[in-house]
Amino acid sequence: MRGDGLPDIMADEFSDDVKQFLSEHISSVAQLEVLLLLRAQREREWTASEVSKALYTTPDMAAEQLAELAGRGLLARGDGAETKYRYWPASPELDAQAGLLDTAYKERRVAVITAIYSQPLDKVRTFADAFRLRKDT
Repeated sequence: MRGDGLPDIMADEFSDDVKQFLSEHISSVAQLEVLLLLRAQREREWTASEVSKALYTTPDMAAEQLAELAGRGLLARGDGAETKYRYWPASPELDAQAGLLDTAYKERRVAVITAIYSQPLDKVRTFADAFRLRKDT
């Protein structure tokens, strides 16, 4: 219980592995949905347009999420006329952690969403700043 009498929905809702995976690899619910979609159909290659139709989002949003997940070692990116992505974790450990997250999301959806939105803003800002181009003065 929290100090205000409400239950702490994060306490013991899922494993530390899932919490760590979320913290290190997932920055939004949209990103989680993209990852789980591709994981569920791991043999298929997806374009941003196909992902956007499956998840009822825009192609630009889907493309952004796909690129971020590929950059985090969770998807393989194919070359061609239209960029395609496929679930292809960089290690068996990442695959196992993604599987645990998939199960947690199916069983405790609200807790997983809460964990994503509870991530410290400083971490998100620091991550974003790492990609900001700066002019040397």
